[in-house]
Amino acid sequence: MPIITIKSLPLDEDDMRTPDILKKVCTAVALRMNYQPNHVWATWEFIAPHLYATGNYSVGAQPQSTHAPLVRIISFEGKAKKDVEAIIKTVAETLSSELKIDISNIFIEYTEARSGKIFDGGQIIY
Repeated sequence: MPIITIKSLPLDEDDMRTPDILKKVCTAVALRMNYQPNHVWATWEFIAPHLYATGNYSVGAQPQSTHAPLVRIISFEGKAKKDVEAIIKTVAETLSSELKIDISNIFIEYTEARSGKIFDGGQIIY
């Protein structure tokens, strides 16, 4: 059950397809990992214009080559290294394609959720 959180500066008005992009990210990860689509969740938060600086440079909208979208993936512990890499690469490739930005301008952090420290479906997950 990966949970994907994306933070970025606002996108161009012509490209405000965030619900569609979120669905594509979830679907791509589910297909790559052979998960049920409803087991992959994603959210998107916009950073207010000029409240994201790279050094002394801030901008009002998401550029193609700076101010990387910040992505955090939380998934249950115990996945093989190749599976973790597959999830990360799938998210990066999908975002790069959909946002039309270079894949080198995407930052992703993968965090493992530990057994006994997750509550879902009305119970603690072990």
